[in-house]
Amino acid sequence: MSPSQTWNDFRIEKEHLAVSITMFGGETLSGYVFAPQVYPPGGVEEPLQLLNEPEPFFPLGLATGEVLLIAKHRVLEIVIDDQAAGEELPGSAPTALLQLTLAGGATHVGSMRLEVRAKRPRVLDYMNHCTVRFMALRTEEGVRLINREMIERVRPLD
Repeated sequence: MSPSQTWNDFRIEKEHLAVSITMFGGETLSGYVFAPQVYPPGGVEEPLQLLNEPEPFFPLGLATGEVLLIAKHRVLEIVIDDQAAGEELPGSAPTALLQLTLAGGATHVGSMRLEVRAKRPRVLDYMNHCTVRFMALRTEEGVRLINREMIERVRPLD
């Protein structure tokens, strides 16, 4: 990709959502992810859905107009810097208060939906049977999309 390529070169006609991405090596990237419009008209795909799609890369738009293609498996976490960060986590499953320690030592406390098929969902069951790449953790600072493979420890707090 040449430095002169911009968002329009990818023909991305989508909403932009401001994010801060922490890569596995510790680098932080700020920019915009593209939230495609979905059915019904006017609906927008959530960033969590975008990150959990099978494609290994996603585009990150920079303030300069350039686009970086980011390898999902090298992302530690993504912090949503938009108004959506104040919204509740999607879904109707019960939530659990957790302390997550990520690769590199970063620790976050927040709530996470336990999407499991059980009468009494347990954090252990969710962590062992979850197949998505990214999980949403609702913290006091907003929503963090955590790469499941970068979680080193989980401490249930409730």
